[in-house]
Amino acid sequence: MAQPVETPAYAGITLEPIEVKGEPLPGTSQMDIQDAIYVYPLNSGLPPVYVVFNSPYDGATTRGEHSGRMYDPEKAGGPTQNLDWTTASVTQDGIDLVKLHTGRFGASDANTIMIDRLEKILRCELVVTDTDKIFYTHELRELERYRVLGVADGVQGNVWNNAHTAALEDYRINENRDFLYTEAAQSAGDRQDHADALRGL
Repeated sequence: MAQPVETPAYAGITLEPIEVKGEPLPGTSQMDIQDAIYVYPLNSGLPPVYVVFNSPYDGATTRGEHSGRMYDPEKAGGPTQNLDWTTASVTQDGIDLVKLHTGRFGASDANTIMIDRLEKILRCELVVTDTDKIFYTHELRELERYRVLGVADGVQGNVWNNAHTAALEDYRINENRDFLYTEAAQSAGDRQDHADALRGL
C-alpha cells in the first residue's frame, strides 16, 4: 500500500516594491536658448543651419515669474501688484471699460465672444467661470496700465507686450495654465487669424 509523501510547503520570497520615480526629459523644462544649429541627415544634401532666436519685443529683457513671458517692467505702467481675480464681480461699468480697451486692437472674434459672455453673466443668463473672471480682470488691469503709460483710450500704442505681461504678473497668471479665453472663443480667434493670414492681413 502506498504511503503519502509529505510535501514541503514553499514559502516563496518576500517581494519588495520597486520605487519608480519619473524623471522629466530635459525638453520638458523651459529653456532659455539663444541659438541652435540644425543638422540634417548626412545624405540629405542640406547643410547645417545656424539659427539665432530673439524676442519680437524691443527691450524685453525680464522673464515674468508667473507668466513666463519676456517684457520690460520699466515700461509696463508701474510695478506689479499682488491682485486677486477670484473676488471679481462683473459690472456694467467694468464691461464698458473692457469694450473700450479691447476696441483699440480692432475686430476680434475671441474678444466678442468673451464680452458677450460677460453681458450674459450680468443678466444672470450664464454662470461666471474662472476664465470669465480672468479675462475680465486682466483686460481691466491692462487698461489701467495703458492709461498710466499715457496711451489714450482707443489708441493701440506700442506698449501691449509690457502692459499685457505685467497684468498677467499682477494676477499670477500663466496663459498655458490659466486661460484668458474659453475654448469656443479661442477657436473663433484661431479661425479669424487663419482667415486674416489667407487674406494677407
